[in-house]
Amino acid sequence: MGMNKYLVTLSLKGQLIKTAVFADSSTHARLICEYQFGLGCLNGAPTQLSSEGHDYPLLDELTPASTHTIKPRSPKPPRAATIKPVKPQSPEQMRVTQLKADVDRQKDALKRERENQKRQKEAEHRWRDLGGI
Repeated sequence: MGMNKYLVTLSLKGQLIKTAVFADSSTHARLICEYQFGLGCLNGAPTQLSSEGHDYPLLDELTPASTHTIKPRSPKPPRAATIKPVKPQSPEQMRVTQLKADVDRQKDALKRERENQKRQKEAEHRWRDLGGI
């Protein structure tokens, strides 16, 4: 099968442009245009030209929107990890876990109390320095 001349109407930068493409089939003409100018650039199906009397610019004479417009697809998101059931703790393990949590809460409470007392002392010193009581 030889190369045939196909008329394609491209939508480039909001304008419709008629051009000629040499291809083996209308599908091949469509693929050539979409590769060069991006998917969805064709406005209608390519039609084969029977006579040489048509003076449409060839596809090579047009400048593409960019050098390579086909963008790779982003990879599929990874599958969510399956949730493994948590084995219930024994009463002894639960007691130890609770005591550890209590220690952490007490440390945080002690830290907050020290910061509060420090702020109160600083506020009292500022008040005295300003001529308060």
